[in-house]
Amino acid sequence: MREIFTIGYGGRDTDDFIALLNRYKIDTLVDVRSQPYSRYAPDFCKERLSAILSRSGIVYHFMGNLLGGRPDDSDCYTYSPQRKKKLLDAKKCESKDFYREGIARLKRGLAGGRRIVIMCSELEPHECHRGYVLGKTLDGNETAVIHIGKYGEPLTQSQIRETNYQEALF
Repeated sequence: MREIFTIGYGGRDTDDFIALLNRYKIDTLVDVRSQPYSRYAPDFCKERLSAILSRSGIVYHFMGNLLGGRPDDSDCYTYSPQRKKKLLDAKKCESKDFYREGIARLKRGLAGGRRIVIMCSELEPHECHRGYVLGKTLDGNETAVIHIGKYGEPLTQSQIRETNYQEALF
């Protein structure tokens, strides 16, 4: 079984971030932010982050246009009466060609032996589409999704599902 990782950079500095990537032996970072820029953490803007990663021997790829948490396609959302707004819907995303293309590219990278981490801004995977959309799609027969948590701890996709379920109860 192949492993794919996810991480959020929120509140981390680049030295700690790179140390975590090295700890998990990551060689490829896939940025899935719809907008790959940060006003509050300029080192995590696309161009600067790519250069920082390159100096550490890590390849940067932007795929927010395919796997981002805010797709332009309005059919990717479902209205949530509890939250009184439309939320990204994993099943609807999975039916879209652009999303399937992004997932296929990730799987090809894994098949080629890459150690891939999917990155977004939210620190906690259960608060981000990488946990409740991408993780749902990828976790299964051939791939294990490992989320790098707030403190650098590994979390499985089933642990993320339990967190989402627990939060829904309260």
